[in-house]
Amino acid sequence: MFRDLLVHVDGSQAGRQRVKFAIDLAERTGARLDGLHVTPPAEAPPRQKPSTLARVQRALEAELAADALAAEAIFRDETAKLLSGARWFQAAGDMAANVNARARCADLVVLGQYEWQDPPHRHPLPVANFVAMQCGRPVLVVPAGAPTTQPNRVAIAWDGGREVVRAVHDALPLLRLARTIDIMTIAGSPAAHHAGDGEELATHLAHHEVNASISQRRVVTRDDHGSLRKEVEAGRYDLLVMGGYSHPMWMEFVFGGATHSILLSSKTPVLVSH
Repeated sequence: MFRDLLVHVDGSQAGRQRVKFAIDLAERTGARLDGLHVTPPAEAPPRQKPSTLARVQRALEAELAADALAAEAIFRDETAKLLSGARWFQAAGDMAANVNARARCADLVVLGQYEWQDPPHRHPLPVANFVAMQCGRPVLVVPAGAPTTQPNRVAIAWDGGREVVRAVHDALPLLRLARTIDIMTIAGSPAAHHAGDGEELATHLAHHEVNASISQRRVVTRDDHGSLRKEVEAGRYDLLVMGGYSHPMWMEFVFGGATHSILLSSKTPVLVSH
């Protein structure tokens, strides 16, 4: 069960939507919600003229300070209307390191997806990747356009490996909220010989009071990672549960570049554990 949730907040509209998502989850699971904003270092872009460096630095510092104030205002505004007992925290420095530090006493970390339209000093690219791999807690990455209500249709990318086994059990409080769950077996993955046909997993979930309608299918092979993304988008799922794989081939799939990474490009919220 979830008892402590942590949501990273920025001053954008996506940040507000992410807070609403986390509030709804806290209400439905009875968890306490902590909000965190991390102000990254104000580093001027490279190739600045020496004569403009001080001015650019001051402008960046002002922009980051304004974002921190906006983030706090968003969190306090939304929680005051909908949730009591929420706590607010602020930090400065490396974003992933500060999120990891606060995540030590959280059951789930809610992060935003990297937003290409925002300047990199506000949304450093590797934050979700590093946090998922290092914090020791499940991470739920919420795209900017995701709905704020909790998942009814869930997909599990299942190969029987250690990482996805952990992800499924970390996701149990969310799976109990679902109406339908599709177990998508990844044939040909390094751990696929443990996957079976998903029947044991379905039985196990039923023993955990997961009352959703559960179906099984084989949708992806080791050499066709794009098919999983297509299946999830076509199925209009509300949540994808998957492992954060450390095998080099899967590192490119889950934590690779912008055109290959599920975390960076998925239109569906993704819960990942490592």
